[in-house]
Amino acid sequence: MARILMVDDEPRVLDGVRRNLASHYTIETALSGADGIAILEHNRHSTDPFAVIVSDMMMPQMNGAQFLAKAHEITPDAVLMILSGQADLPSTIAAVNESSLFRFIAKPCSPHGLRSSIDDALRQYQLVHAERELLQKTLAGSVDVLAQLLSLGNPDAYSRTTRTSRITDTAARTLRLGHVWELRAAAKLSQIGLVAIPPDVVERVETGANPTPDETTMYATHPQVAHDLLIRIPRMERVARWISLQNSDGDHPAADDEEAQCIDVLAVATKFVAARQNAEEPTATARRLTGTCRHRPDVIQAVLHAATTVATTQGEIRELTVRDLRLGQVFQHDVLATTGTVLVRKGDTVTEAVKIRLTNFATSVGVNEPIRVTDPQ
Repeated sequence: MARILMVDDEPRVLDGVRRNLASHYTIETALSGADGIAILEHNRHSTDPFAVIVSDMMMPQMNGAQFLAKAHEITPDAVLMILSGQADLPSTIAAVNESSLFRFIAKPCSPHGLRSSIDDALRQYQLVHAERELLQKTLAGSVDVLAQLLSLGNPDAYSRTTRTSRITDTAARTLRLGHVWELRAAAKLSQIGLVAIPPDVVERVETGANPTPDETTMYATHPQVAHDLLIRIPRMERVARWISLQNSDGDHPAADDEEAQCIDVLAVATKFVAARQNAEEPTATARRLTGTCRHRPDVIQAVLHAATTVATTQGEIRELTVRDLRLGQVFQHDVLATTGTVLVRKGDTVTEAVKIRLTNFATSVGVNEPIRVTDPQ
């Protein structure tokens, strides 16, 4: 059942709501705006969030409009409604006009009338939620296509993207971060700017093999190149900005503390992946980054845990031909063409694009088989 939060400073009103509506919804109540805020904060990262929040207007210390304004900051997806009597009607109308309130309900309100209003609010919630889910799935699909194109054009960059994505996903769960789909998209597209840089330049810079100053400068532009490509896509503005900041040292603007954490998770994860490519152990990377005092200690520890978990999580190794590969399996070694060309890097995942690439090479040039993989965990 849908979760509804009712806030009113009169216990008898809340008792009546529970008595009449508990069989239709999951009702939670609060006797003040402060208590309501505490409940919302406690449920901020719940997988079953409040769909509708209803508040009385006239309450001591924090009136309904003030409470709902704070509630909207905590749970922006919830549909907000306010109960009001005739005496406070002018201030209620102003609150409706100036905020994100869905409906004003006049007091006294019958149980049937309240239930009808809540049902309307739930339909609004479901409509907005469905539209957002469709948009996010569309964007997620586009992100996956771009990432798979990267796997065809630059296997090394795609390999770094795969490791970065796994680490950021695990770290985000540890830190209980929001903005999950945006952080996942930023990780998957974090290396897409490298398509504009010759692979041998990328290798010299990342391994420290005496790159020229011009090559170092060229490499440093890849986050901004990615930003400039992605900023044109609607709803990807924040993703593009986070990617542009992936080489930052912790000093970056953010809308709120949680966004700052997300930016730091991506920045620290990319540093861990680059360090591991140069054979630096994750614990050594953590000590080095901690010593700079430029990244959040909780983020460093979460990424360290994630990097260690990703490195040690491994299922049974299978030896397969290209034809027998299945989506989601993880390569346990670099896959080479018979000419010596690296087609896929160790640690990458079998995707549609990767399988097509390997199939085409197996048909036209030849691929060294068997290929060692593990099944997805």
